Amino acid sequence: MKKTSQFLPLLKQMLGLYRYGQIPLLLWFLSCGIVFYFGLIVLPVAWMHGHNGGSVGEANFLSIVILWGFLMMVATPLPFQLLGGLTSLEFIFTRAVDRAVWLRAERAAVAVIALGPLILNLALLPWQPPLAIEPAAANSPGVKIQERYLAIFPGSHLEPASKSSAKEEQLIIHHGNAMFAAWLLWTGLSLICLVAAYFSIVFTAWQRAGWHHSKSKHRTWLGAVIVNAPAFAPIFLIIICLLARFNIFEESFLLFASHPVLWALGLAALIAVVQPMAERNIKKMEFDFV
Repeated sequence: MKKTSQFLPLLKQMLGLYRYGQIPLLLWFLSCGIVFYFGLIVLPVAWMHGHNGGSVGEANFLSIVILWGFLMMVATPLPFQLLGGLTSLEFIFTRAVDRAVWLRAERAAVAVIALGPLILNLALLPWQPPLAIEPAAANSPGVKIQERYLAIFPGSHLEPASKSSAKEEQLIIHHGNAMFAAWLLWTGLSLICLVAAYFSIVFTAWQRAGWHHSKSKHRTWLGAVIVNAPAFAPIFLIIICLLARFNIFEESFLLFASHPVLWALGLAALIAVVQPMAERNIKKMEFDFV
């Protein structure tokens, strides 16, 4: 007798397809796709504005707000509580489903919800406007950064101002929007894997230390700190970036654009390590965390 796969029903449950149908998910993709299409390439513009005498804090703050929103999706059960409810978690507690299959479905659901709009954004590249940044002012710190853009993206050119349309002078980054969309997708996948690795490691350490059976009064708040740490990590990141006057997002983008194949291979290696490790650990875990 052929064994029925549990993966697809679990995935549908987590995506809320059984409870609400396909409409909420399609609306999510449509709304996020519109935001990404018209809004996300303003980030490099804000970065360059920061180099040209603008506020470095504003550029970092906008980037970190987007990062925080993404982490809230991939590091908390909020999407599944809204879409699939807590039913999928009940399968683990009742051992009604293989834990490794549950974890694969959970990871796939996270990817669909968090990365689906980014994939849609990548697919719409032929119709997207080019990445155009404000040219660096002479003798400003942005000159060196702009030179890096020009070196990384050969074929970039300066588009003169147009008096008829009141259009200002712009530096058109050749294939910049395509690389930026690819970097966003790479960043999203990397964050999902890093968050998954974090939870797999800390939950295993928690259980080995015996905290899941501890009667200590510190158990509840320590567990809450561990669970919520990834979602609130950007608070510390923005403080570090402001103190160091360093834009970690722009540096990450430029490094990725310099060697995209190498970074993509690194991500593939990360996935190959994290997913099997997480599946092994979840099979040994006792779900009595907080």
